[in-house]
Amino acid sequence: MIPDAPPPPDADEVPSAEVARDLGGPLGLSTGMPIIGRRLGMGLRAHMPGTGHFWLTKLSPTGRVLLIVLILVGAGAPGLGIYRPLYYFASFLLCLFVIDHTLGLLLRPRPSEVKIDRILPDRCAAGSVVTVRTRIENVGSRPLFDLAVSERRPPPPCWVGRSPYQARLDPGETIELAYPMIPSARGAHDFESPALLTAFPFGMHHAGTYTDGRHRLLAYPSFGKLGTIDLPVGTKHQPGGLALVSRVGESEEFIGNRDYLPGDRLRDLDQRAWARLGRPVVREFQQEYLCRIALIVDTFVPKKRDQEAVDAFEAAISLGAAVADAVSRLEYVIDLFAVGPDLYHLQAGRSLAYLDSILDILACIESCPTSPFHTLGPAIQEELGQISTAVVVLLDWDEERARFVETLRQCGVAERVLVVRHGEPTLDPSGAAGAAGPPKVLTPSEARSGMERL
Repeated sequence: MIPDAPPPPDADEVPSAEVARDLGGPLGLSTGMPIIGRRLGMGLRAHMPGTGHFWLTKLSPTGRVLLIVLILVGAGAPGLGIYRPLYYFASFLLCLFVIDHTLGLLLRPRPSEVKIDRILPDRCAAGSVVTVRTRIENVGSRPLFDLAVSERRPPPPCWVGRSPYQARLDPGETIELAYPMIPSARGAHDFESPALLTAFPFGMHHAGTYTDGRHRLLAYPSFGKLGTIDLPVGTKHQPGGLALVSRVGESEEFIGNRDYLPGDRLRDLDQRAWARLGRPVVREFQQEYLCRIALIVDTFVPKKRDQEAVDAFEAAISLGAAVADAVSRLEYVIDLFAVGPDLYHLQAGRSLAYLDSILDILACIESCPTSPFHTLGPAIQEELGQISTAVVVLLDWDEERARFVETLRQCGVAERVLVVRHGEPTLDPSGAAGAAGPPKVLTPSEARSGMERL
């Protein structure tokens, strides 16, 4: 049995969903904007990217309201005649938009006049709110007015907000603006560059300035905390040993020194070698007997997939991340096996820093339209002799998956099988009890939410 594990790693400043709504969500969905405006912006961005980009980026909150008024008034004015006050009002609004757009383009900051440094994390949890900080310096000779900052054409799975407006930025002055970002889906998201927006002169239209600043953000699957996990664990002989560092209460053979890496234990520091080389050095050990746990994730989603199948697949990825988080806090070695378009195999040592590597792979795994077990079986066959326990996360329980689990048992691997699925599995798993009991069936909501005992 695995004891209580600490909570999963937090993303960079992740407030609650209520705070996310207060921060404004997508670009232009600022605090105080009506609900109809928020939904309109989301719908345009999803179904009409060009129009959505104009609505969310080019127009300020005031400009959106006035544009809606212009459309409503302009639609009714021609029917009343050109000499009616309503017609003059529509013409005035149209001229105001044209003048604001023209002057904004002429007076906007040039790339040579500003220096923009964006601080964006490398990793975060999908669905969390991340605060992006941007430092802006006016290196030109003229003051700049009504400035805000956001992202230029963010990837569709990411909702990016806009910072508050800065009324004035004098030459030589530096300010720091922050805006929220919500990656709604896991994966690798590429950002082009930060966008410096100005609403000068009338506050209706945004003129933008862009600087080079590409960045990749990995959004790993969000997952709930797991308390205890019932696993039949044991140690097996590893031919040749495994060179690992972070050990507790086990005898090991010293094989040499290497440079210090984040997560290494401080008591493994070799002070004499550090003094001789002038940089931190740790002692490296080799162990012949240890516990290796395989985490096997099922990615088979048929071509004729429905929303429930996709939802179950995403929940299974989240459950795999939760299991990896719980096991990573303990003194075991994890072998991650997953099949997407390619076969992924990662062996992670027992240290504090390798969970990121597992989450990086789980963040980018794609579903497989054909059954992966004919590929996954031979791939792990060579490793089964050294694996003690396997945590198998499946999307169904059928004959093919049952044969795969039986292969694990025949090789002496104690398995813990978890099935994530809407509804009942194809076959009844109650009669397929292993060392840790029969396969446990979870709904996608249960797999995501976490639990005290699994």
